[in-house]
Amino acid sequence: MAKLCMGCMNPLPQADAVCTVCGYDPTNDRNPDHCLPAASALQGHYIVGRCVGEGSDHLMYLGYDRQLREPCFIQEFYPGTIGRRDTIGGVQPMGGCERIFEEYADRFRRNMRILARMRELPAVVPVYDIFEENGTVYAASDYCQGMTLTKKIKLAGGRIPWQEARPMFMSLLATLTHLNDAGICHLAICPDNILIGSDGKARLRSFSIAAARQAGTDLSPELKSGYAAPEQYYADEEVGAPADVYGVAATIFRTVTGNEPPAGDNRAKNSDDLFMPAEVAEELTQPVCVALFNALQVLPENRTATIAELRDQLSVTPTVSALVDEVEEDIQRDGKPERKEKKVKKEPEKKEKTADSRKKQRAIILTVVCCVVAALLIAGAIFLATMWQSLWGTPDDPDDTSTALPTISTTSKTTAKDDKLVVVDNVLGLNYYALRDGKLNGDLTVVLDYMRFSDKPAGTILSQEPAASAEVEKGTEIRVVISNGMKDEKIAVPDVSGWTEQHARLYLEALGFQVKTVEVQISNFEKGIVDGTDPAAGTEKRLGDTITLRVSAVEPTTTTTEAPTTTTTEAPTTTTTEADNTTSGTVEDDPATSGNLEDDGNTTENTTTTRKGLFFW
Repeated sequence: MAKLCMGCMNPLPQADAVCTVCGYDPTNDRNPDHCLPAASALQGHYIVGRCVGEGSDHLMYLGYDRQLREPCFIQEFYPGTIGRRDTIGGVQPMGGCERIFEEYADRFRRNMRILARMRELPAVVPVYDIFEENGTVYAASDYCQGMTLTKKIKLAGGRIPWQEARPMFMSLLATLTHLNDAGICHLAICPDNILIGSDGKARLRSFSIAAARQAGTDLSPELKSGYAAPEQYYADEEVGAPADVYGVAATIFRTVTGNEPPAGDNRAKNSDDLFMPAEVAEELTQPVCVALFNALQVLPENRTATIAELRDQLSVTPTVSALVDEVEEDIQRDGKPERKEKKVKKEPEKKEKTADSRKKQRAIILTVVCCVVAALLIAGAIFLATMWQSLWGTPDDPDDTSTALPTISTTSKTTAKDDKLVVVDNVLGLNYYALRDGKLNGDLTVVLDYMRFSDKPAGTILSQEPAASAEVEKGTEIRVVISNGMKDEKIAVPDVSGWTEQHARLYLEALGFQVKTVEVQISNFEKGIVDGTDPAAGTEKRLGDTITLRVSAVEPTTTTTEAPTTTTTEAPTTTTTEADNTTSGTVEDDPATSGNLEDDGNTTENTTTTRKGLFFW
C-alpha cells in the first residue's frame, strides 16, 4: 500500500514528501500535543490523520479505513477541562473527575449509537463504527466532501434567496425532527457546522453532548455567537429542542438576509433587534417571516416549541396559501389555468381592492369547504340512523334515548354555561391541512404539535388537546398530533398538468415527493406551464420518490398591438403626479403566488421603496 498524505489521504509519490494535492508537510504540519499523532493506528485498521476540528468534548481527525479502503472521519471523546493525554496516547480523567468523566463518556457513546442507528437520515454525516480504545470512546463516520454553508453563502454574494435555500433547509429540518424525537439535540447549529456536499445536500456535523454547549457545566461551553439560544448562556436554564429551533432559525435568517443574528447573551427579553433588508422582506412570504419571528423569540416559552412545528410553518403554510390562490384564479379561467400577464398597478387603491377581493374569495372558499364537510357528516349520520332503525326497529319509549344513535347538533357548540366558554369540536380523524387555515366554533384554531408515522393517511389527526366536548375559552388553540403516513406508504401522483411550475413543485413537495424539472420543446401549453409528469398522473409512488415535471419551453406568441397605445396617454401622468407621494418599487400583493410584475412598456421607471430596510418585529 502506498504511503498516504495525512492531510488529505491521497497517495504520496514518495514517502515524507510534501503533498502536491493539499500542501501538507509531514515535517512541519504536526497535530497539537493534546491530539493523537498523525499516522497513529486504531483498531488495527484505522489510520489517524491531521486534526480537523476540536470541541469541548471531542477531537475530530481525518482518517483512513484500510478495510473499506477509503477516507473517513474519526471523532475522539476528549473533554479537555477534565481529561488529559498521557505519554502513550491514552486519555485519562484528571484527579477527582473520574465520575463525571465516565458520565460524559456514556452520554457521548449514547449519542453516537443513536446517530449510527439513524445513519440513513439524509442530513447527517453517517456514523458507521463505534469502539473503545486508549481509555476513551471513538466514532468513525463517512467522509463527505464539500464546503461549509458559510463558504457557500460567501460564494453566492453574501446571501442565498429563500426559494433557492428552501429545499436544503427542509431536508435538514426533517432530519432534526427525528434526532430530537430520539433525544439528540445538536445545540450548535450554524453555517460553520452545516456541510454542503458535492451532491448539493446539506449535512449537519460536529455533534457534542449537551453539557459541552451550555454554561455552568464541567466542560468549557462551546457557544456559537448569534446562533446559540439565550438560555444556553445560563446554568440554571433548561436546554433542549427549543434551542435547536433557535439555532436553525438563526442560520436561515443569516442565509436569506445576509446579516449576522445578534448574540443571544446580549438580547434583551422581547427585544426588537433583528434587522431585515427591505428587498429581503419583499422577497419572503408573510408565513416565512412569521415563522422566523416565532422561532427567534428570546424566551423559550414564547418560541416555537419543536423543529417539526417550525418545518410545518416554513413549508406547508406557503404551499397551501399558494394553492388556494391558484384555485381562486382557476375559478375565473373555465377550469384550465393559464399564465396571466401581470402589469404594474399604478393606483394604490386598486391594490387594496385586489387584496380585499382575495380575502373575500378565500373566506368564501373556506366557508364552502366547511359547509360541504358538515353536509357530508350530517348525511352520514342520517344514513347510519336509518340503517340502525331498519335493523333494530324504533324504541318503544320515545323518550328513551339510551340506544339511540348519537346525532350531530349544530347548536350544541354554543350551549356552554358561560358566554365566554365554548365546546371543543371533535377533530379526530379529520385532515389537519383542511382545517388549519379555518376557525372552528368560538374562534378555536387547530395548531400542529408534531407528526408521527401511522397506518392513517398523511395529515389525519390522531389526537387532540383539549379533548372533544371540553369547555374552553374562545380563541383557544387545539393542539393536534397528525399522521405522517406509513413509512412505505404509496400515493397516486396527482395530475398537475396546466399548473405553473412553482405551484406544481410546492404541491408535490408538500405531499412528500422529491421533485426535479425538465424542459420540453413540444407542448400544448405555453412556457413555464407543466405539460405532465414522469411517472404519469395516477401512478402510485412511495413518499420520498422523485417525480419529474415536464415543463413547457414553448415561447408564447405575441399578437397584441393595442396594449401600448391604450395607456400611453394616461400612464405617464398618473405615475409622475403620484411619484413623490407613493413608495417606489413594486411590492407584490402575494409573493407566494405572483411572479415579477412585468413592465407594460409605458412607464419610464419602476417605483421602488424609499425605506432602506425594516426592523424585523
